[in-house]
Amino acid sequence: MSRERRQGSALPGTGLAHSEIPLLKKVRQLITDWQSKWGAELTWPKKFHEQLKLAQGRGWLASEAFFSQCEAHIKDGRQLLWLLRSVTHKGFRGIGYKVVDLYKQVFDLLTSLLTELHFFKVKLDEYAPISPLS
Repeated sequence: MSRERRQGSALPGTGLAHSEIPLLKKVRQLITDWQSKWGAELTWPKKFHEQLKLAQGRGWLASEAFFSQCEAHIKDGRQLLWLLRSVTHKGFRGIGYKVVDLYKQVFDLLTSLLTELHFFKVKLDEYAPISPLS
C-alpha cells in the first residue's frame, strides 16, 4: 500500500496538481507504485489476514494504523481512477491501431485498479465497519 502523503493541492503520492493531466505512461507508473506488493490476486485474502494479525498482535493502535493505511490506499486508488479517467477524457491521437492499443492499456489498468480497490473496500467494510456491531 502507498504510504506517501503530500500536502496542498497535489494528488496524494503523485506530485501532480489537480489541474495536471499526465501521460498514460506516468499514470501506469503511478498505478504500479500504488498497487500492493502482495503478489497474485488469489493470495490477497491470506496476505491481508496475515498483515491484520500482525497489527492485532502489536495492539489496538497498530490495528487502527493498519485500517487507516487501508483507507488511505483506497483514497489514493480513487485519485488514480480520476487520473485515468482524465487521460481518456482528453483522448488519444495517432494511427488507428496505436489508439486502439492505448485504450486496451487503459482497460487493463482500469481492471487492475478496480480489482484492488474493490478488494480493499470489501475487506475494510468486513473488518472495520463504520458502525460497530452491538
